[in-house]
Amino acid sequence: SSIRLLLEQPNLHRSIHQLPALHFPKQPMAKFTALLASLTTLVAANAEERSGFLSDVYSGKVPKSKLEVVLAQHEEDIAWSKPLSAVRTVYCKGSHCDADAIRLPNVGREGHTFLHHIVNNYDSLSDWTVFSQADKPSDGYVDHKRGGGHLLSGSSFEDYLEQQQDQDSLFLMTSKVHLPSLRHALRSSFKVNPLQIAAKIHSKTGVCPKDEGEDVWGNFREVPQVRHYLERKCGVEESAMSDALKTFWDDFVQLPMPASEVVHYAQGARFAVSRDRVHQRSKAYYQQLLDAVSSDADPCLNYLFEFVWYYIMGTPATAPCPFSSDDSAVGKVEGRVLHTMEAGVSGGVSMGEEEEGEPPALVVITASMKMQVDAGDAANLTSDEVKEGISDGIAEVLDLNSDWVEVDDITSGFRRLAVWTDWTVTYTISLPEEVSMNNTRVDGLMAKLGSPSLADELTTVIKDKTGLYLSISNVQASMATITQTSTTVTTTTTADKTVASGSIRSTITSIFAIVAAIMMHGSF
Repeated sequence: SSIRLLLEQPNLHRSIHQLPALHFPKQPMAKFTALLASLTTLVAANAEERSGFLSDVYSGKVPKSKLEVVLAQHEEDIAWSKPLSAVRTVYCKGSHCDADAIRLPNVGREGHTFLHHIVNNYDSLSDWTVFSQADKPSDGYVDHKRGGGHLLSGSSFEDYLEQQQDQDSLFLMTSKVHLPSLRHALRSSFKVNPLQIAAKIHSKTGVCPKDEGEDVWGNFREVPQVRHYLERKCGVEESAMSDALKTFWDDFVQLPMPASEVVHYAQGARFAVSRDRVHQRSKAYYQQLLDAVSSDADPCLNYLFEFVWYYIMGTPATAPCPFSSDDSAVGKVEGRVLHTMEAGVSGGVSMGEEEEGEPPALVVITASMKMQVDAGDAANLTSDEVKEGISDGIAEVLDLNSDWVEVDDITSGFRRLAVWTDWTVTYTISLPEEVSMNNTRVDGLMAKLGSPSLADELTTVIKDKTGLYLSISNVQASMATITQTSTTVTTTTTADKTVASGSIRSTITSIFAIVAAIMMHGSF
């Protein structure tokens, strides 16, 4: 009974850290007695930490009219939520539903579940409703195989249960996205690596990073995997994606676009809202959203809804987090990238009318490197996946736009003891006109390509991008300037250094892979 009671404590991890080290006697009965005493201490410490309201929640004294926890379940184990049975409503779309669960058709994933609840209970919503996928809450998110319960380090599911004074919602923001470009910035207190020691926040005051110490926003990064996935899922061509996302905002969110077109969101679609906040929008509005995700098991719109729950739950008058200089800069970067893409389409000439005279000289760098790769790891990836990971890694190390880097060929060579295989990777870096004309930047890039530390950096980053256990050596590069009428080779550089990639294998920690996995995963 003591063990069962202990395991049902939702906030147990906080109490464990408060206990001193335990030293049990060797005799079996004495050891068992000491264990029970320790368990009792843990339970008592956990109970004392709770507020009076939370104690009433777990004892069944709080009715659903005051608090309701809505769980979107497919096949997840919801035993963790048993202590919340008095205020819990489970919508199940899988084959193993509890007797008290409400069955729904398997459409629309969690977005359909949340909107179904709002539409069908609009006039009788609880004072405070917590919406969550049914996976057991835990820190961070690694990938779709190793999972993660989407909590910020230092927070717990209990933090969503109790409405604070003058609070109409609780969204613990873990990410922000520049909507037109889908560039993402990740919060440093959101755990994305099993070995990461993330900064801990106090969730009641940690809706947004303080941007000081360890809890800060990371840099905005290209996430081509997310963009390509949404292009396929939503049936939108790459050239039309930016306009399509703005149209989505206008048609479904129906609010002024935030400053710099940067949207904050909580990964995993977990949040809490008051009845008054929900009632800022009409029932008809939520019905329209529900209709939009009711015909497909895995609709495109559900992924977009995850970006904007804060904005469609009512009509918030202010942004959830302060805007920074990085938010303003990412929009300017997008303008340059679109300019570059347009220039490529029109034959290397910048947008606008062509100027008479000598055509612009563009810099193209052809390069190669030697790689030793674990043959077992390599067998688990397609050629396209490997090429994309390598090109993204090169772009990150050299501080380039990923669109400028293309892996041309991977040639397999000698295989050692059926464990290692030798690859020769050739790739091309095509700089747009505005960068080609910047001599300082081009010289700096060539210097980087000749740096002795380059192989070391590429090994680390490409390992993270691909999950391959590898080492890199003999990086070579040649630069040429190309016009419509001539080609001139100007520089050749070599960086040769063999570096082992480390002992921890297949740990994908780059923000590219993390966000892509998040976008491709989620409970129904």
